[in-house]
Amino acid sequence: MAVTPLLDPLVADPFLKIQLILLAINIIPIWPLDGGRMMLSLILIFHPRIRMIELYLTLSLLLITISVFITFILLPKTLFLLGLSLFLLLQIVNEWRYRKYRFAFEKHVMKRLT
Repeated sequence: MAVTPLLDPLVADPFLKIQLILLAINIIPIWPLDGGRMMLSLILIFHPRIRMIELYLTLSLLLITISVFITFILLPKTLFLLGLSLFLLLQIVNEWRYRKYRFAFEKHVMKRLT
């Protein structure tokens, strides 16, 4: 966004809009996005229980699944959002599949550190 004033106005306006859209999408509190990572950090600070993290991943999976269905219904206008939603769905499914291994590894590392 700092480069925008240096660009030609015909290029700067669409560039700024795209950057703001990407920022807005990235701060959505769904797991693989930055907003989701911040939300998971807050969950770990206030409720460091595996069950809370599983609940958060389940909620993220549900929201992304709904997003995939909605964007599929609104095709072809939302082809970019459908691709993004499918990518996020795959990321959450992978995280869900390996969640117990991740937690076991973290417990093992914490035992070694303490």
